[in-house]
Amino acid sequence: MIEGRLLVAYHGCDITTRDDLVSGKLAHLDLSKNPYDWLGPGAYFFEGDAERALMFANASHNNPMKMYTARPIGTPAVVGAVLSVQRWLDMTTQEGIHEFTLAYPALLSGLAATGSPVPKNAAASEDDADIILRKLDNAVFTFIHDIRENSSPPSPSFQAVRGAFYQGAEVAPKSGFRVGTHVQIALRDNDCVEGWFLARGDRLLTEAQYLEAVERREQMARTRKPRGRV
Repeated sequence: MIEGRLLVAYHGCDITTRDDLVSGKLAHLDLSKNPYDWLGPGAYFFEGDAERALMFANASHNNPMKMYTARPIGTPAVVGAVLSVQRWLDMTTQEGIHEFTLAYPALLSGLAATGSPVPKNAAASEDDADIILRKLDNAVFTFIHDIRENSSPPSPSFQAVRGAFYQGAEVAPKSGFRVGTHVQIALRDNDCVEGWFLARGDRLLTEAQYLEAVERREQMARTRKPRGRV
């Protein structure tokens, strides 16, 4: 657990969400609570990497039926945030890994006692080399949060979870680096956001441009099927 961390992070989203956050029309992001989210419930950011956040927004836009985001992305964009987090579960440290290692068998024991199935991590399809649906990891992180919050007396809750992921094709044979590698953050406490900002070179939309972007977003929403992941 890293205490008192201050950093810059980026969120891939629709351009209207970007402008709403920066202008103050929207106070914060909704917390994602999908059972397959990689780091458990939270608002997701890419640490220090606007380009990787835009890659994600483009992927969501180009693959609307895969439902990468709860809200449709008609115009891919990135919004920056300054985060001030006091209590982290950092899976890039031994302390974070140790916390997860202890929680995993405790979760399995609880599931066995109730006869519940054990969640599994899996690729989205047989052709996908990346582990996209991380139900098991999600269950462990959710278990960690529940234990801390429901203990007597309650332990201080983690405001964010941080993890590093190797993703995508290798940049060179056996180099260890991959094109989609990133550090991701699941922010659980919206009060940790000190402020929102535009990425370098971006400008807020004019009123006419904003209305056009709303229409593109709504058109995208009409093309998407109901969320079907399990």
